Amino acid sequence: MVAGVMAVMLLQPLGAQAAIKCWTNRDGVRECGNAVPPEYAQAGHEEKSGNGLVLRKQARSKTPAEIVAEREKQAAAAQTRAAAEAIAVKQAAADRVLLDTFSSEDDLILARDGQLTNVDSLIKVSESHVKKLDRQLDQMIGQAAEIEKRGRPVPENLTRNIDNVRGQIQEQKQFITAKRAEQGSIKAKFDADIARFRELRARRTATAD
Repeated sequence: MVAGVMAVMLLQPLGAQAAIKCWTNRDGVRECGNAVPPEYAQAGHEEKSGNGLVLRKQARSKTPAEIVAEREKQAAAAQTRAAAEAIAVKQAAADRVLLDTFSSEDDLILARDGQLTNVDSLIKVSESHVKKLDRQLDQMIGQAAEIEKRGRPVPENLTRNIDNVRGQIQEQKQFITAKRAEQGSIKAKFDADIARFRELRARRTATAD
């Protein structure tokens, strides 16, 4: 019977015969035993066979602060991925529109110049209107000056008209400034579209080859 028990023990793996666990105590000293003391259970340990082979490593438990930080990091990474995916989808849609709308770079240039010309026409109309208002304002100011020279008070309606014309001139100048800024935006947009169009056509050509 003793021989049978010995045979069974010899057939068992070495790790099952003498598995030990090793951990580091508070003083930084490596300790080993059959079980990890409760005060070090969360600190991580190694499980070794009787001949010193590492059978398993148990990482230390994360602190609540580490868990929160890891979750925040994962959430931030997911948000970044979602934003990148949204940008990619938006760019793909814009690329399709660009390629479907324009068949050549010349088409883009014609469209750009057409929009710039339309805005320029509005600017010229406003500039012409400002010149007329300036002449009208000069006349009214001259009338007011003549009245004052004669020692008479300037009529209220003339004063209101002067203020009204000045307000119209200011509005027209603001309109012109806004339209010139719009021209700049149009140029910048079409510059970007032309560059993107070239890139997409080059990709298409490379894929076809």
